[in-house]
Amino acid sequence: MTMGRETGMDLTMETNGSEASSSMVIGTHDNSNTTPLNSKRQRLEKSRIENSYPRKRALRACQVCRARKTKCNNEKPVCGCCQALGAQCVYDETNSPYTLDFASQIIVERLDQVLQKLDEREVDSAETLRRISQELGTFQSEKVSLRSRWQAPATNGEGLGSERDHELQLDENMLTPSARTSPDAVLDWPVFESQYPTGFITRHLFDQNFFDDSRPEESEHDVSQPSAFINEEAVPQLVEIFLTRVHTKSPILDPKTAREFGFKIALEGLQWDASSCLVLIMCALGCVSQPLGDSHNRILPDNRMETSRSVLGEQDLSLGSAYFTAARKRIGLLKPSVIATQCIFLCGVYEMYMVHPLRAWNFFADASSNFFMYLKCEESHFGGDISRTKSPETQCIEASLYWSCYKSMCELRTEVPLPPSVLSQVNYAHSLPEPPTSFASVNDSRQEVSEVGFEILQEQAWFFYLSDIIISRLGTRVLLNLYDNGYRSWNVHNLRHMIKAADEFERQLNEWHASLPEQIQFNDSIETDHELRFTLRTRAMEVKAWLYRPFLYYIIHQIIHQSSSKVPERVRQLAQKAIDGSIHWILLRHNRHRHHGSWFVGRLILSSALSILAAVKAKLRLDSLDNWKEIVLEAITTMKFWADESSDFAVGSVVLEKLFSQLLDISND
Repeated sequence: MTMGRETGMDLTMETNGSEASSSMVIGTHDNSNTTPLNSKRQRLEKSRIENSYPRKRALRACQVCRARKTKCNNEKPVCGCCQALGAQCVYDETNSPYTLDFASQIIVERLDQVLQKLDEREVDSAETLRRISQELGTFQSEKVSLRSRWQAPATNGEGLGSERDHELQLDENMLTPSARTSPDAVLDWPVFESQYPTGFITRHLFDQNFFDDSRPEESEHDVSQPSAFINEEAVPQLVEIFLTRVHTKSPILDPKTAREFGFKIALEGLQWDASSCLVLIMCALGCVSQPLGDSHNRILPDNRMETSRSVLGEQDLSLGSAYFTAARKRIGLLKPSVIATQCIFLCGVYEMYMVHPLRAWNFFADASSNFFMYLKCEESHFGGDISRTKSPETQCIEASLYWSCYKSMCELRTEVPLPPSVLSQVNYAHSLPEPPTSFASVNDSRQEVSEVGFEILQEQAWFFYLSDIIISRLGTRVLLNLYDNGYRSWNVHNLRHMIKAADEFERQLNEWHASLPEQIQFNDSIETDHELRFTLRTRAMEVKAWLYRPFLYYIIHQIIHQSSSKVPERVRQLAQKAIDGSIHWILLRHNRHRHHGSWFVGRLILSSALSILAAVKAKLRLDSLDNWKEIVLEAITTMKFWADESSDFAVGSVVLEKLFSQLLDISND
């Protein structure tokens, strides 16, 4: 079966069926239909759990045979039926009597305790931070404070924070000041002598988004080529790729139900319902996602340098675009629901994989609005504390959706001047999502992902997800306390209080790192090929880059202004960490890996290169800057690698080349 049924909408589709699918909650299963046989099975399951001795379990058919209602010979790894069909053979073990093992329970509880401890530390040190905020910042009215959060960085701020900001931090609504960590914020530093207008690099993102949306869709979403046709029989395999490469970073749906949807489409074909929409966007992400691997510069046959599109391949890009286009056609048919939010959010994830941050923002904002409306409608209909009537699985999915939507918008706001999420108005009942209780025990957490079962991978994914939420909240605290009024507040009058804040956040970061479960533990100084560890490590590097950058700014501008005040040794140490971190970002081995955070990695590389150029221009003497030329050239190469997909990287490479050339001319004089 191919794309033939995609040429037009079936106007005779059943309305009731569509509505039922649109309101379906991924992760919720109806177990109300109880027969004597089911009751007996439940008693046996209960007995099995209570007994300490093992019992032999009946063989279960694979998912394909169960869906086709055919006899399965239970051969592994591929049964006879799947081998004949060429289908992905998956044996479902999710209904095993095992629950979350004792060691995993301890780890999850420890993560929650770390979060509570960090919050308690915030409260215990509230007077200290409040005093710092009062001494660093000027009090602002509520209207001005909130308004400044989504506009471009202020140019006349004198303080680092305010009383209002600290309250927001304690409330954990993550309303960070926008665009204060962007490359444009570094390019605005006085050391660059206003060579470029404010927002010069990011402005091209908006230009690209406007012109892309004002013309008919081109080859990027062209499904007229044979290679772009959708093969419905390949859907289960693409869903499996999605679950292992994408879902692990944002576990917002139930894998078992996702597989069932995929098998249904392989057997019955695509429909115009919510489940087909969800499967299509999962397949799109399955096409464009890649396993973590080395990315090296190489020359293509026609003597061109490798680019992000040449690495993935036009066929994969075209096929992913075909699935994505088919999913988008169904988005408008969805009513506010959990599954609709899942579809829209994953469209945003797809755009992040394609390095289209503003398009992704639109989807994340729509997903947040959809979920907000769903919660409001639910509250109005049921009233009271409706969470008590929901299954743990449903609460888990909803909490994950809330955090994924909200966090994605907050992350984009750190780089681009955009408004906050509507979900900032929601006081969600669950502090952290509760992981599923069907994980297998982990005996060897150092195995490669390809050597472990899917359940163990899911366990690692949940530990990653919870740890990622915590590090995001730590990053929010850094931004609220050090970036609320931009670089103009990083001066000698505030220096003592900046150091106190930095020391406090360093302690919190170290405590977070020490609390990580072994499954996702990483070493700061060692590269890793484990994708979850790699992603978590880059998150920690990002927060540290934000934390140390103000001190690099301070020491640079003390030099260029020939200030007579002595720079404290602690400031030199923090500035050195900023430079070391910048070099590390640029030389990151996997900085060309395509994933949800590829655009953020590229932006931090650009900011890091600008920071190094600022230090060289100010003649800052550090041993680590001896090879600054090679390091900046590597950053320029990385910008050109992604330039075809995001215009800010194309402009960024030009800016870096110009500043680099200026410094070379000065050194040659």
